[in-house]
Amino acid sequence: MLTAPLKLARMELKTTFDAKDLLNRAAALDGMDLTSFVLGSAIERARKVVSDHALISLTKSGQATLAGLLAEPSQPTEAMNELMRLPDFAQRKA
Repeated sequence: MLTAPLKLARMELKTTFDAKDLLNRAAALDGMDLTSFVLGSAIERARKVVSDHALISLTKSGQATLAGLLAEPSQPTEAMNELMRLPDFAQRKA
């Protein structure tokens, strides 16, 4: 027998009456309750945003440029050398 995960986190939000009515109508048309409708849409969007920020896309030209830069890196500037001479940050303990 499968059991649903226990939901302990709570969220609240304020909106206009018009927005709430619209969301309620859309949820009903989809055969869902308001919470499931709003949360499902928000989770789907959140996953897309996180995924978009986790990936880097390059055109073929961009890939060639990156490969060239990695194959023949330029010499560090004086500002970069100064930065590298700074002390490291203290390590945090979790």
